[in-house]
Amino acid sequence: MLNGKRHILAVIVLCALPAGCTDDDQGKGDLHTAVSRCFARYPFRKGSAYDRFTCITNAHLRYGPSAVGTNYDLISQVDLASLRIGLDVDAGTLSVPEAEKELHWVTTKAQAQAQAQAQAQAIGRINTNPAATMPPHRSATGSTR
Repeated sequence: MLNGKRHILAVIVLCALPAGCTDDDQGKGDLHTAVSRCFARYPFRKGSAYDRFTCITNAHLRYGPSAVGTNYDLISQVDLASLRIGLDVDAGTLSVPEAEKELHWVTTKAQAQAQAQAQAQAIGRINTNPAATMPPHRSATGSTR
């Protein structure tokens, strides 16, 4: 049971992205249901890993940005990486524990990108004209131009 929970952890991390599955009715909507079916139907192990990630990717594509959220492009990048990882697990060139590490790395990178984008957007909303908020230039004598 513990091993099964560890396998699901990697996919849960995918939904931990700031606007991943959380935008989908707080994890209770159609996208959440579709992804949960993928978890149940395709265990994360050799022989079913690629099918699992294909199912998840198809769910994201089916419900699209409105269900996935503002970081749909980042979720899509994670989906593409997951598909490659799934192929490697099924081919036996990557073990499940190694795949979990790869998935963690991919999702951490996507989370960092999402946070950077959110911060840049917040700064842009706060200060749309940075020149308007800058103090006037002062010369060495203290006078303004």
